[in-house]
Amino acid sequence: MLLHNDTPTYIGTAGYKFDDWVGTFYPTRTFNEEMLGHYSKDKGLKFLELTFTFYTDPTVEITENIATNASEDLSLSVRLPKRFLKNPSSIFDANRVISGLEPVQDMVRCYFADFFYGFMPSRANLDHIAILRDRFGKDKPFFVELANRRWYKEKYIEELKNLGIGIVICDYPSTSGLAPYFVQHFGDNAYFRLYGNSPEWVSHDTRNLEYNYSEKELTKVMNDATKLGKTADKVFVSFCNSAKGYAPKNAMELKRMMRIDTREKTV
Repeated sequence: MLLHNDTPTYIGTAGYKFDDWVGTFYPTRTFNEEMLGHYSKDKGLKFLELTFTFYTDPTVEITENIATNASEDLSLSVRLPKRFLKNPSSIFDANRVISGLEPVQDMVRCYFADFFYGFMPSRANLDHIAILRDRFGKDKPFFVELANRRWYKEKYIEELKNLGIGIVICDYPSTSGLAPYFVQHFGDNAYFRLYGNSPEWVSHDTRNLEYNYSEKELTKVMNDATKLGKTADKVFVSFCNSAKGYAPKNAMELKRMMRIDTREKTV
């Protein structure tokens, strides 16, 4: 966690275990079980989205290994399993996921659900989101990523605000037809997820995460995070441009820029 202008700011990536990060971000011949240590200790990134949870439920065994291998000051955000995006499921099912996270619960700062493009605004879907908030957001912030741009109308924004649900600020390619870059925070916290601007991502179904943010683009992210940080309790920033190790590279660059910005303002 970085204290930027007195606001706790969490900067990291969506996941950490990628083969093409070996030799670009991790040292050559890094084994899977060594990656989290390099990420959080050697490289000093202190925020991480657990994304494997989208595909498989966390178990105590898995999360015990995470707790053992991570730095003590690593903070986590948890991506909800994909079945919850189709159906809120049962309280028992939600509690099973939370129980699997028990060894890292003290590290978990929030939960988020990233809804696919086909998740359209409707009364039923607002109720769906509210149920997930009740299941996972009782004592931690809960965010939703809404890829379909139809959600970004005043009536839906206000309803989500009233429900106390945070909307993830997504930086998608402008050519993708997905949600706009909507810089607001809802409730007490702000959350950025940054996908980049790959020219290969030309529609909602042509996802491409090979993108390296420029210094100018990172400066804009910093300025936007600083603006929201004036009224938010916490700011989360996750780089999702995972191809070729660009995400951790950009996360470290942004962290460095924010540290310099903080020093300059206190001199």
